[in-house]
Amino acid sequence: MTAMACGAVELKVATLDLQRVLSGYYKSEEAAKELHAKEVSFRKELDDLRLELGKREGEIEDLRKLSLDNALHADVREEKKKTFELKLVDLRTFQVKAEGIRTQLETEWRGHVARTHERLLDDILKATNRVGEKEGFNLILNASKAQPATSDVLFARAVEDLTPKVLAALNASRPATPQASEKQ
Repeated sequence: MTAMACGAVELKVATLDLQRVLSGYYKSEEAAKELHAKEVSFRKELDDLRLELGKREGEIEDLRKLSLDNALHADVREEKKKTFELKLVDLRTFQVKAEGIRTQLETEWRGHVARTHERLLDDILKATNRVGEKEGFNLILNASKAQPATSDVLFARAVEDLTPKVLAALNASRPATPQASEKQ
């Protein structure tokens, strides 16, 4: 705990390792699992689109070859050529549609990640404010040890680190796991 005399006002300053709080918060783990499941779902949709595209491209290639096959009667070749041209137009339409779906999925993914991160940071800031108010701090600075470049503190001596207290406050609301309640 550091108190600095500034005239008649006492300034109480602490630090917090935001990266450590974020990684130690139980909801971060849940969010990571949720994001992974969502990512798997998005990737499956994209893979399904790629498979469908490949299937259509294969059908078109087969029709193209048949339309050029001199072993076939001219009428059959002409029919294959018309079918090939129609399928080629369908393929172009499908490619445009698939690109739109891919773009939409990527936009949804980025938005979901941003909202999840924002929700976690909001929880952390609220807990930090509660701890800071309760303990009478005037200023709490981010002092990330894992990523010093993202830290707002370059040097701190004899300044209380509130990271453990904020983590404890955040994780106090963690629901009991079935294993933990079985042991009790």
